[in-house]
Amino acid sequence: MEDMRFTTGLPRLDDMLGGGVASGAVTLVYGEEKSGKTSLVLRICALATRKSSSAYVDCSGRLHPVRLTQILEANRADTAKLYLLSVDSFQRQEDVILSLYDLTPPAPLIVFDDFTALHRLELTGNVKEDMSIYKRLAFQIAALKEAAMEKDLAIIIVGQVHAIPDSGDSRVVAQRILGHWSDYVLRLERKPGKEVGRIFVEKPERRGFVSFRISGAGVVPE
Repeated sequence: MEDMRFTTGLPRLDDMLGGGVASGAVTLVYGEEKSGKTSLVLRICALATRKSSSAYVDCSGRLHPVRLTQILEANRADTAKLYLLSVDSFQRQEDVILSLYDLTPPAPLIVFDDFTALHRLELTGNVKEDMSIYKRLAFQIAALKEAAMEKDLAIIIVGQVHAIPDSGDSRVVAQRILGHWSDYVLRLERKPGKEVGRIFVEKPERRGFVSFRISGAGVVPE
């Protein structure tokens, strides 16, 4: 089956991804707080409704209705084709993922934002106790990968970053797990107070970057 592609609204990024966000695959979008991750994925969802449908799963409880409405209106989205769901526990997130097997998926494009938010709330700081939580996270993303392949879904997961002690660097939460199961990895960079940011395609690795700015429509070309 030929995969379907969903535009990011950034022509150069679409080119770097081979035509847009791919179905049959998992795409990880990560970056610092306020780097533009949610603005990017909401615009992808909005644009998808023009030719198909999309679903947005709010895993962090931070989706702002005013911002959502702004992006949908600016992109002339068909709101009847956008499905919104909020989950409030790690178990509920798992139930939603498993339902993709038992029920007809709500849309061919499904976004989980922020995929690791509820996982982080479960962590205790005790390595032995937390091992089972990481195993459940791995199970969830593996299940998403299988659902994407079996049902030809385009799955996007949004990840936060955490600082690496004594290095000044940061990396995505649960990097090994998310990086292993994701087919595509996009990293967003935008310094505080700056209008312009950059997107890097880390997997499969691509040279260069895509410049963007955040507007009422979401993430748009610079």
